[in-house]
Amino acid sequence: MKRITIACILVLISVSIAFADWLGDFRDTYVQAGIDKAVENALKGGANPDLIVENGMRLDGLNPQNLVKALYCAGAKGVDIRAAAEKWNISEVIVAAGFKKSIAECQDVDTQAYTPVASDTTFPPPPPPPPSPASPSNFR
Repeated sequence: MKRITIACILVLISVSIAFADWLGDFRDTYVQAGIDKAVENALKGGANPDLIVENGMRLDGLNPQNLVKALYCAGAKGVDIRAAAEKWNISEVIVAAGFKKSIAECQDVDTQAYTPVASDTTFPPPPPPPPSPASPSNFR
């Protein structure tokens, strides 16, 4: 029992060290090369968009729109980006703006990755019903 406990503790310590190393690399790359490179490296290292957004929101001076743009440019799935944005309180407007910015600035962005939701959908009024045979306008 003692060996199992010690093995579990060693595994937890090594995972904690690896996670701390990832965060340090993410922060350092952001400072030196910008958010685009930091997100690209994080995704290559196995981090998911939720983890990237969580830690990106803690970086001083980072505009969430640029974080969203970097995720799209690095090839993250739109569904994952929107889920992470919703979880970390990034508005749909910022996500849409980040997506548009990624289309303008990145070469290989999947344009189907984001479908904006219309906030003010208006439909034309329905056509009037056809006159019924018993309508007064049909009598002569």
